[in-house]
Amino acid sequence: MKTKRLHRRTLLTGLGGAAVALPFLEAMLPRRAWAAGDGPCRFVSFFAGVEQRSCVPSGTGAGYTQASGWSTTPAAARPVPTLEDIREQMMVVTGTRIEGTGPSGVTPPGGKSNPHHGNVMAPMLTGFNSEVNPYGVAGSTADQLFADVWGTDTQYRSLQFRVQPVGYRQGTGGRSGTMAYDDGQSLVPQASPSLAYESLFAGFVPPDASADDLEAHEKLLARKLSVLDLVKGRADALIPQLGGYDRQRIERHFDQIRDFETRLGATPPTTGVGDCAQLPEPPADPTAESFPNTAHGGSAGYSDEDLRGHLMVELVHMALTCDLTRAASIMLTQEQSMMSLAPLFGSNYEMHDVTHNDIPDRNKVWDEITTWHAGFFAKLVQMLADTPEPTGGTMLDSTGVILTNSGGPSAHGCTNLALLVAGVPSTLRSGVHVSVSGHPSQIHQTVLHALGVDHDMGDLPGLQDAMLV
Repeated sequence: MKTKRLHRRTLLTGLGGAAVALPFLEAMLPRRAWAAGDGPCRFVSFFAGVEQRSCVPSGTGAGYTQASGWSTTPAAARPVPTLEDIREQMMVVTGTRIEGTGPSGVTPPGGKSNPHHGNVMAPMLTGFNSEVNPYGVAGSTADQLFADVWGTDTQYRSLQFRVQPVGYRQGTGGRSGTMAYDDGQSLVPQASPSLAYESLFAGFVPPDASADDLEAHEKLLARKLSVLDLVKGRADALIPQLGGYDRQRIERHFDQIRDFETRLGATPPTTGVGDCAQLPEPPADPTAESFPNTAHGGSAGYSDEDLRGHLMVELVHMALTCDLTRAASIMLTQEQSMMSLAPLFGSNYEMHDVTHNDIPDRNKVWDEITTWHAGFFAKLVQMLADTPEPTGGTMLDSTGVILTNSGGPSAHGCTNLALLVAGVPSTLRSGVHVSVSGHPSQIHQTVLHALGVDHDMGDLPGLQDAMLV
């Protein structure tokens, strides 16, 4: 007997226009068919805005010794797993490099032009050299190539989050605060955990909701929409009074608000599958004003990025669990980060200082910084490994996760880069250190290949066979 195909957000309608959302059913699975033990693929990319000092392990294969830059215990108030906790679920890939502009002044394929900051992220994450325009980006990042294949039938094609909310001593615009690009167009990340939560869960209604719950939900949704419409109406009156540049900026801003409004009006997800559930509402976003100024630099350069990191990782995990999206990027700190080190690591300097200045206990602090970033990668990997897949196995079985830093050993270095990779154990090796030769975009392309996305990346496409089982 041929079964009926249902849309994931099918409603049962009745008299008086009443409507109830159905829980997730097998009939809602896409026609490409998840067999038992199979399921939709997912991809998450992390970025850490600090160069590496000591992140290349000694030894290769399963018997490697973890480098100090990824093995210490960071002095954070909210502990995260260490890489040793997830050793069997991940792979350390080293040996990749990004060439710089040579004496001839020509930037090689996949290379970075000068200066380093603002020009390394394009080749790092897309594989194309950074000489398109001044600080321009060509091509797409891996999360967007993945979303082209797997993000067509989810509520969110992809999610872009940033943990560091502001640049402190520099701006957050352009490449310093963005890590996702779709055919050269930047996708501005959401830096507010509260707004990220709101967009994902404002309309959440459990499948056993009472009539009163449904009525309260409708009133809340109508109130939120009316507020957004009020703001948009005022903007329509303001726009004609602005200059051309400001007009473009505010129009784009309110286009994003309109998109948010549309998403609020969409049929909400339900808790009908696996561990999908509404998370507790996060506290108000911490701000720099909540923390004292640092002794060095005189800027309030910390907004509890530690708490923000935990919240963002938990939101991404639940968005994947509820199948709201299958592609996400998390920028932990922005490129050339000026976040204060004082609250987490007891050092009265900004993060970028550690890559240039001989600050007290420099190597120890630097190791704690890179370990702290890697802990959020480890947290998500562990959560995915602990979450059952409704069709069998765990979510990590069909999810690829990558952590990339903004440079390699020494300040502004781009040789012997070390990347962390986890997931898809049927295709990708785990529990090992693999030393390769090539470009970091090939690491991303290999993970995409393991997820069924065969798309050449950048100027130097190719797979790293040593990563494959």
